[in-house]
Amino acid sequence: MTPRRRILLRRSLVLLFLLPFVLHAQQPPQQDQIQTTPAPPPAQPEAQTAIVQYYGELMTQLPSDTILYLIDSVVFYHNGTYIQCDSAKRYDEYRMECFGNVVINKDSTYIYGDRASYDGHTSIAKIYSPLLKVVNGDATMWVFNYMEFNTQTNIGEYNEGAVITQRDNLMESDRGIFSGDSSTITFVGHVAMRNDDYKIRTDSVRYDFDNEIVTFLTRAYIWNKERDFLTAERGDYVRATSTYHFTRNAYAMTPDQEFWADTMNYESAIRKVTMRSNLQILDTAQRSIGLGDYGYYNDSLKNGLLTDNPALILYDTLVVRQDTLPAPDSLITAGTSLQTVSADSAQLAPATADSTRQVEADSLTARQPRIIPPVVRRDTIQPDSSFARADTILFDSYPPGQSKPKPQPAVQQPAPTIATQTDSIAQQDSINLQTLPVPTGDTTLLATVTSADSLSQAPHPEGSNPAAQLPNTDTLTGNRQTANVPQPVAITGTPIEPDQPVDDSSTVRPMIGVEEPPHPTGPDSTLLAAQPTTPATGKKDTLERVIRARHNVRMWRSDMQSVCDSMIAYSVDSTSSLFGRPLIWNGPNQLTADRIDLYSRNEELDYAEFIGTPFVTQQVENADTLFNQATGRLLQTWFRNNEISRAIMTGNVSNYYYRGEDSLPPTDFMVLTCASLTIDFEDQEPVRLNWGGQGNWYIDPINKIPSGQSQRLPGFSWEPERKPRNRYDITLRSIRPSRRHIVEGYALPVFPIEERFNATREALLQGGSWRDRSELLDNRILHLNDYQYLF
Repeated sequence: MTPRRRILLRRSLVLLFLLPFVLHAQQPPQQDQIQTTPAPPPAQPEAQTAIVQYYGELMTQLPSDTILYLIDSVVFYHNGTYIQCDSAKRYDEYRMECFGNVVINKDSTYIYGDRASYDGHTSIAKIYSPLLKVVNGDATMWVFNYMEFNTQTNIGEYNEGAVITQRDNLMESDRGIFSGDSSTITFVGHVAMRNDDYKIRTDSVRYDFDNEIVTFLTRAYIWNKERDFLTAERGDYVRATSTYHFTRNAYAMTPDQEFWADTMNYESAIRKVTMRSNLQILDTAQRSIGLGDYGYYNDSLKNGLLTDNPALILYDTLVVRQDTLPAPDSLITAGTSLQTVSADSAQLAPATADSTRQVEADSLTARQPRIIPPVVRRDTIQPDSSFARADTILFDSYPPGQSKPKPQPAVQQPAPTIATQTDSIAQQDSINLQTLPVPTGDTTLLATVTSADSLSQAPHPEGSNPAAQLPNTDTLTGNRQTANVPQPVAITGTPIEPDQPVDDSSTVRPMIGVEEPPHPTGPDSTLLAAQPTTPATGKKDTLERVIRARHNVRMWRSDMQSVCDSMIAYSVDSTSSLFGRPLIWNGPNQLTADRIDLYSRNEELDYAEFIGTPFVTQQVENADTLFNQATGRLLQTWFRNNEISRAIMTGNVSNYYYRGEDSLPPTDFMVLTCASLTIDFEDQEPVRLNWGGQGNWYIDPINKIPSGQSQRLPGFSWEPERKPRNRYDITLRSIRPSRRHIVEGYALPVFPIEERFNATREALLQGGSWRDRSELLDNRILHLNDYQYLF
């Protein structure tokens, strides 16, 4: 071969070698390489591989050019990372550019692209492709256009959108950072996630591929497979245990309940919520609110507990304040057409067919205007909420017939019919009280918590005169007079208004929670729509509920207050029992017994029994040290239209009673004893007495009471200091308004990046300029004799 021909052949080989670098963008897709396991790292220590090692089947340089061109089986190695491609340019010891079927591998992380550049000084590889593919274990990530990968830290970053799949998990975000060493990825911007257990939208979250743990870095909005809703500012979800752990401002909503707490664990498999610090449970099915610093509710077992300074609130009807809506410490439930801006400024979606429009989760900006409904008139308010506290409050549910093995309500004897006679002198065991002068302003016996239709009572025929009158006190000025008469138990004058507001403006309310509502001008009440008190599922609840309050029980509502050691309430027969010598107050009346049983009908109090030495005490108006008193063995009371209609005291009845003119100090002191005593009431005032057995009585003028006559019955006690004055004596905790109507307006997560990925992938496959790759490193790398040919 002549020298001329040798020169031409050499130049032809150089041009043939450089041709791939000119035409790399137009190269057709290559067939998958033979797959094998990653090649082992070089034997030399990392400290000796500071420069980027390289190899290619063909390598050359142009004259007077420092660029080294490599083609066929090209591989670079640096920081334990392999970069494989069809051809490459090596600019110096640290910088190179790769073309065609690029594969970057470190440990279990594989990145597939069309082109890449690498800088060994920064250890940053920049990979380009219309769709980049990243594989780590069983997780696959599709990245649009461009991403960076640090070979030293094994951390990759993208900012033009990505879709990640792992088994049934699908995630997408605008930006993200993944770590191959820890198998985690942090999503930023619009973030949407879904699998068989949940749907999530947020704007910052970290996901652990190995353990399937989702860590929420900002507020997240979660819908689980049961359609329960959860949200919090911090927390995580562990799929192995199906448990959410929230650590800041947590909220959960089920069809019947709403839960708030600073810290919350939600076990979705059994629907158990465990709450710590500033918790609240709103149960619309049971119409109750629980407060405390520790508690749980297990929906699968329908039981729960409140402790650490807990409180329980029971409500019945819709109550609306006149000044603002929502009112302080009030509740709002579904059933209204309001669209209110949420406290966390989450975007609301109109309840229309296009409510699944894309939501920019990184902003979560509320765009719906706040609408204030018309003010409801003050005269529609019926404050009927009851507040209670105890050291521990427990909730249990039982199958039908098992909450009370032998539910035996107390014998509610029909109120005895009072004989009517035209001759008042002929009746010896009854008395008409309408003619008695009594102090005004006093109340009688027990003004009840609620109202109900009482047991049927026989009406008195019109025009009847039922009783003989007490002797006129003017005839008793000399000697003590005695006769057989009934004991007028705690006779009263003007009744207490049933919903009279209590002025508690002197109570200083502490700041609780982030946004404390203004101090109310009257007692608290709940704000609930009438219709959502039934479960949202529409299923009838057949379970029997039991509430137990243990130790230091205190209760308050506007018309009744009480204290006791423990209490138990049953839903099966609407009964409540108070134990530990309970005390009940209504206006100036104080009632106590060893045990008090309360019976309800149609969710309103109908009947009460005071068992074991009942004692009724009533402070006399205009005489702070004088008290009307009554005691016996059993006290029974009936109620109608929120007012006491009949009371029966039986068993060695004793009564001390002070009589006097209206608004004046008492003038007479009456002592009466009998076997039983029945009192009928109209408008909360006693109008008729009926006694059984032999009755004995005597009356002394107030200024001529014998020195040996006691004015206190055995067992007398007067303890106004123990009486709860208002709801803040029960609990100082704030009541959070219901968020159900807001949550129901939230848009579910949408997945626009997934839609974009599917459309782009289909177009690239049909165009033939891209293929879905899954090859590992070229097996020909294994024939490099442990990389002894790496340069």
